[in-house]
Amino acid sequence: MRRITWLAALLALALPLAARAQQGTSAASPAFSAVVKETRKFTISAIDKPGRVVTLKNAAGDTASVECGDEVKNFAQLKVGDVVKTTYTEALTVHVEGAGEAEATSETHTSRAKPGEKPSGGIMERTTAKAKITAIDKVKGTATLQTASGESFTVAADDKANLDKVQVGNTVVVTYTVAHAISVTSPTATKSASTKSSTKSKG
Repeated sequence: MRRITWLAALLALALPLAARAQQGTSAASPAFSAVVKETRKFTISAIDKPGRVVTLKNAAGDTASVECGDEVKNFAQLKVGDVVKTTYTEALTVHVEGAGEAEATSETHTSRAKPGEKPSGGIMERTTAKAKITAIDKVKGTATLQTASGESFTVAADDKANLDKVQVGNTVVVTYTVAHAISVTSPTATKSASTKSSTKSKG
């Protein structure tokens, strides 16, 4: 897991109570969540079938050539004019649980198009780590966390009231998810649907 995720984990204890209320979380347990999503669209402007190379063009007119290896199934279904959509998502959630042990787990899920469909696919990787709260100093307003690897670090709570919501032995759970998805659609299907809708509205 990236070190940045543990830095974000510290926010679970440092966030003001008002901020947690806006997140819709319980006032009894500090929590934090954030999501970043980016979507891009390209149009296939050229295809080199023998070389399995596709040229993509964005809305600004910039082009880029992409080599499609054997992992790209249904390559023959690609056509000039098809729309390629890519989506990248990063999500981070942090919350506090009851007594538990520090640990780290990871999982990966993949998907791809069925035979005969336009190429598409996706991969999702999720890492979950738990750090145990080993010490709380309410005078200084700090809490010490220990990871599964034995690393310890201390966080200073901006709102000391958060320290009243946790206790030694609790675990801070960090879940970090990254997902990549790509899909290809035919523009003719979209145009056909738009034409039918326009015809009905006139009637």
